[in-house]
Amino acid sequence: MGNMPGSGNTALSGDLYAALLWQLLFLVALTALVSIVLARRRPTATRAGPVPEPAGRRILRVSLGVLWIMDGLLQAQPGMPGSLVQQTISPALESAPDWLYSLVDPFTRVFLQHPVAADAVTVWIQVGLGIAILVGGAGWLARLALVASVGWAAFVWIIGEALGGLTDPAASWLTGAPGAALLYVVGAALLLLPWSSWETGQAPRLARGAVGLTLLAGAVLQALPRGGYWSPTGLFNVFSDVAMGGVPAPAAAPVQWLATVIPAHAGLANAVLVVTLAVLGSGLILDAYRRQVSVVAAVVCLLGWWFGQGFGVFGGAATDPNTGLVLILLLLAGWPRSVPGEAASDEPGSVSIEEPIVPARRLPVAAGVLAVACVLVLPVVAGVGLLGSQTAQAAVGDSGGAVETAPSPAPDFTLTDQGGRSVSMRDQRGKLTVVVFLDPECFDSCPLVANQLATAVRSLGDQATSVSILAVDVNPVFNTVQDVRTFTDEHGLTDLAGWHFVTGTTRQVGEVLAAFGEGVTVPRVGMIGHPQTVYLFGRTGEELSVLNDTANDNLTRSYVQLIAAELRRHL
Repeated sequence: MGNMPGSGNTALSGDLYAALLWQLLFLVALTALVSIVLARRRPTATRAGPVPEPAGRRILRVSLGVLWIMDGLLQAQPGMPGSLVQQTISPALESAPDWLYSLVDPFTRVFLQHPVAADAVTVWIQVGLGIAILVGGAGWLARLALVASVGWAAFVWIIGEALGGLTDPAASWLTGAPGAALLYVVGAALLLLPWSSWETGQAPRLARGAVGLTLLAGAVLQALPRGGYWSPTGLFNVFSDVAMGGVPAPAAAPVQWLATVIPAHAGLANAVLVVTLAVLGSGLILDAYRRQVSVVAAVVCLLGWWFGQGFGVFGGAATDPNTGLVLILLLLAGWPRSVPGEAASDEPGSVSIEEPIVPARRLPVAAGVLAVACVLVLPVVAGVGLLGSQTAQAAVGDSGGAVETAPSPAPDFTLTDQGGRSVSMRDQRGKLTVVVFLDPECFDSCPLVANQLATAVRSLGDQATSVSILAVDVNPVFNTVQDVRTFTDEHGLTDLAGWHFVTGTTRQVGEVLAAFGEGVTVPRVGMIGHPQTVYLFGRTGEELSVLNDTANDNLTRSYVQLIAAELRRHL
């Protein structure tokens, strides 16, 4: 369900575009070479011209091809390598059952550990599928592309959309349930039907029925109390999110107006929506008043795409145009056209229309080679990177990387370290100094961050003596020298000469936090909430850069590489 607000982390955009450019050059060279070879060997015997493709099938085929290419281009947005998991996949998994989380988790780990390579693979598969379907044809390659489209769309629906968000209590037809990728599966499956089913009207009826089933399911989702759409905030949240989600101002204004009006009439508005979806869905499934119902359903889907999904592609993190547009295209493909002999075929004993003989119309050589290269060859080439170990790219994608800051003097403070020695920022002049805020009682993120920093410094060899780490104890209860000494001993940091886990009174530490513009939260139960920002200061005390370490244990090696590279850059 394609639109998430925020453009996300764009730190890897340069790496992504460099990889895509080299892969594109490889693709062009391979396509040209193979096309020349195949063109020389291709038989020149004349063949009968192909049977014209039915209008509805052509609309659906072109639509699906364009949608896949559009999805590939959306996947190449600057923020995708660093934002897809955090902004799209992870939120969809928050309410997912354990079995679905276990199924998706290995793929999210691969994407997190190799964000550029994984994103490039996704781009080329979707562009390749789009090209193959768009070029069309009735040969084996065209059918193979449709089968591949079914498989890839199903994969995206499960892994990328977490079953289209259907496990979310707030799942709604307005926001995109049951997911655009599932409708891609339906579209490709319809294209795999015999051409005669489009001539007889059977396939168009199935297309309309698929839309009807989606609308009926939407009515059920909208009516369920768990969604909260009968309350004043339910529909308001949907419309206000769209209005503030990057939609151009002229299109956002009506949505914002509706968001302000809805709370006073929430129950009535949701009832109208439920009834409308149920009536239209039933009409499409029963095939009653087909033309009139199709037109009204298309208008309702357009309004849902606008007001509930913000046209799907705005916000910078969209992976597809969402379901509203796909439903409209299915209705266009399923538009009820007059079929010769349709009335007679409904009578007992009538003769059914025979399936036309469709010559095997091949894809043009270059287009066929291009499609195969995109779907099969380039993903393998790009996917080689998925087999390697983590690089600093993974940490950059996860956190945004180390960000250079305007030179400013380091806040001065004096605290006591694990050895009982007085340590100040002034004492660190002549060295690179890392400042980080930790809790000695923390047992998850703090040990990870501390060990990542220590490992990065140790990897510098002889230069390690030129780096100091000042970890500030932010726990207002466990703030004695013994507390920071215990943490240092338990996590094997005693041999690191530049390690100083410093502590002081609550007032002293509060002043340090304020000087850095940071703060902590102390819950009644649970661990202290504190910043995980890593600050780097130069030899003369000026601030050089900051890094937001997310303490992701799956990316420890990558964070070590990133931190070490940043230290080497300034040594």
